[in-house]
Amino acid sequence: METLNYNFTDSQKESCAVSLMRDAVEELSLREGISYEDALLRFTSSKVYEALFDYDTGIWRESPDYLLNLYDYCIS
Repeated sequence: METLNYNFTDSQKESCAVSLMRDAVEELSLREGISYEDALLRFTSSKVYEALFDYDTGIWRESPDYLLNLYDYCIS
């Protein structure tokens, strides 16, 4: 199997991470019945937030559902 090697810039990775975070925070807000701002504060206080912006983890490439599941796992 051939492996493709894409070279993304940090700016592109950041853009993906921010978009992913926004979608996951929106879902967290709806699920928990809290404001978007409160959900954002909860998320940005978590270790998942730090990992999302550590581009070596590759989390920035995942889906909002994956990110939210990771968040749930880390706070439990």
